[in-house]
Amino acid sequence: MQKLAIYSPNLGALSETFIKKHIEDILPGKTVVVAGSNDPPRYGHWSVDAPTYILRNRRSIALSKRKKIWLTILHKLGLRPKNDLYYNKPLSDFLRQNNVDVIMGEYLNYSTTVIDLAKKLNIKLFAHGHGYDVSQLIKQPFWKREYQRLNKVDGIITMSEYNKEILIKAGIKKELIHVIPYGISLLPHVSKVRQSKFVKCIAVGRMVSKKAPLLLLESFMHASKRNDLLKLDFIGAGLLYDKALQYVKDFKLEDKVTMHGSLQNDMVINMMKEADIFLQHSITCPETGDQEGLPVAILEAMAYSLPVVSTFHAGIPEAVKNNESGFLVKEGDTYAMAEAILNLASEETLRINMGKAGRDIIEKKFTWDIERNSLLKLLNK
Repeated sequence: MQKLAIYSPNLGALSETFIKKHIEDILPGKTVVVAGSNDPPRYGHWSVDAPTYILRNRRSIALSKRKKIWLTILHKLGLRPKNDLYYNKPLSDFLRQNNVDVIMGEYLNYSTTVIDLAKKLNIKLFAHGHGYDVSQLIKQPFWKREYQRLNKVDGIITMSEYNKEILIKAGIKKELIHVIPYGISLLPHVSKVRQSKFVKCIAVGRMVSKKAPLLLLESFMHASKRNDLLKLDFIGAGLLYDKALQYVKDFKLEDKVTMHGSLQNDMVINMMKEADIFLQHSITCPETGDQEGLPVAILEAMAYSLPVVSTFHAGIPEAVKNNESGFLVKEGDTYAMAEAILNLASEETLRINMGKAGRDIIEKKFTWDIERNSLLKLLNK
């Protein structure tokens, strides 16, 4: 492989540090970036030291409603025009001048927009699926048809067996799909011996429907009523942040719950090191069908020897072993989640043992070295 291009809808989103990892560490010094935008306030929170081509307008790679209607008509006629990127000479020149011979597209829907260009330039293309692009978009007739075009690429990457089955059912060839779980950069084992009388819970994630912040707060409220020593640090921002903040006020949880909003990743990691239990109540969004892939925050928590309380949702059970490295409950069952929190809060030995079990799982299956080696082996085919 001469050079790898990471093709991303944007650059610098707080919730997409996994893309930063891909750019910096898959092929250091031999990676370039093509992205739709890096403009604040939504993007630009981090940058990378790599040749970068910014399309400046995400519409360059996104599809407008009008264009989707037109493409739908053409689909029915068995036709499809070349994507706009096919005619972007400066982009073609950028890829040629940097000797790019492999492109990895972040998100399946955006990967479809570079198929024609990759074929024209004789560049191998691998599409990397993540969360909403696999769970939500794939249910829409337009995107289901567009995803059929991914059978023309060199490979499709997803992070869980759960997502692989979704893609196969959508008509993607089984032999094209490669399950490569996200990997965590391991630091030395952190001893989880409690230094205070309080039991510190931590939750990290965007305040969106599929992460169900209100259900998490409800679960914590039920548990905290029975254990005064419970505390919760809730990190994340998003559409439901104000509602979550109001929930804390309405149920008078201000002395137990601290809402932090968005924090840089290093601050989140430092708080994980001080925590005792990690919480996440993931659900399938009832309105859109959006689901998680395999939340990186859960893997990070396990890497720091935190027992996890979460849900039987998407790829989560492939990482969190119920009754071994944490507890999993049915989506929406706040009372069962409260019981799981209380079980861990009352037994320090249980927390430590489950935390160690989670760390062992990460070391065997979910390290960055494992992910990187698997990606390099695939991309070099």
